[in-house]
Amino acid sequence: MSKQEKLYKFYTYTKNEGLRKAVKKTRDYVAKQQQPIFQQPIDVMAAVEDIKRANYIDHPYAAPPKIGPKEKLKIGWVLSPLSPGSGGQNTICRFARYLQQQGHDVTFYLYEAIHPQSVAQAVDILRSSFHFDVKVKKIADYEESDALIATGWETAYPVFNVDTKAHKFYFVQDFEPLFYGLGSKAVLAENTYRMGFYGITAGRWLTKKVSEYGMAADYFNFGADMDIYRYKPEVKKQKKICFYARPVTERRAFELGVIALDIFHKKHPEYEIEFFGWDTGNYQIPFPYKNRGILSHEDVARLYHESEACLVLSLTNVSLLPLELLAAGCIPVMNEGENNSLVLGENDYIHYVPASPIQMAAELSKIVEKDDLTAYAQAASDSVANASWDASYAKVEAILRREVQGE
Repeated sequence: MSKQEKLYKFYTYTKNEGLRKAVKKTRDYVAKQQQPIFQQPIDVMAAVEDIKRANYIDHPYAAPPKIGPKEKLKIGWVLSPLSPGSGGQNTICRFARYLQQQGHDVTFYLYEAIHPQSVAQAVDILRSSFHFDVKVKKIADYEESDALIATGWETAYPVFNVDTKAHKFYFVQDFEPLFYGLGSKAVLAENTYRMGFYGITAGRWLTKKVSEYGMAADYFNFGADMDIYRYKPEVKKQKKICFYARPVTERRAFELGVIALDIFHKKHPEYEIEFFGWDTGNYQIPFPYKNRGILSHEDVARLYHESEACLVLSLTNVSLLPLELLAAGCIPVMNEGENNSLVLGENDYIHYVPASPIQMAAELSKIVEKDDLTAYAQAASDSVANASWDASYAKVEAILRREVQGE
């Protein structure tokens, strides 16, 4: 509408309704135009009310007295909405399943925050994606327990706020402040290490990191499912390498990997390159590759058995892949750093390199050019023959018993 048309409309309205009504209508119109059509909600993963209630500085959590001998414990795990294929939630299910098998009473408590999910939806995902049957309730329906375990950082806030006699734990699988740029979410995640919970961390690097905030913690070692990933010499290696490609997860350094593989491809165009871990079909990849997307554990193992090497990068806590790769006889090439080496320990078959695409490509070439690659793959598998999850499951149960019962 032109300026002249607006003036004529104002004149006509004033003539018919009077000056006062015309001025009011004009003010209402201007005010409406200044309001945003859509207001972005405050998204900090945890519910804002839970953050406001969690006064861990003035009223820090203090563990209750040990309860003494008790044959079986009642254990609650607090999780954000379940996501099919989540590696972190799969690990939680591994440990919860073991505790359940040992006779402990296990319940999953769903913390929705700003992302709603029904109990029925969560149960369906647990059964279909993680093959796990367990009691599921909303956190609002919490029942008194012996142990209550926070998982992702956002769940630490409701766990802190729950009025309970339970011993509170924090199952830490990564240093989550690094998941974000420097800002509110990073600070809120960092603050959860100051809440006073007892930490159970995935590997020694995280125990070291959370101790910087005064958090007491113990760790479990990583393992590999040998039934799935064991080496199969009858499966012939192909001229193939693979890449754990997670463009949606910045700590997996997707772009560094693509650049490294472009360099590798120019030197070894005869090698097929397969991406797995996410659908990368919408990305411009400068060399021929096969987009495998998210695979089942069985299909991942088959890919490892066929591949000579795998590029697997992690800029925070190490992923579960390296031990599984070794077990399958596929040689991992990784970025160096104590976030990886402190967790995996000494192993001559893990090829650590600087986080440089040139060095990564050179190391991949060095592996595929080996004359004795079949024997090398067998030796790599033998090096992790005892790396099952069993000892880690038992250690986590022992940590819970020690902190709750005093054993």
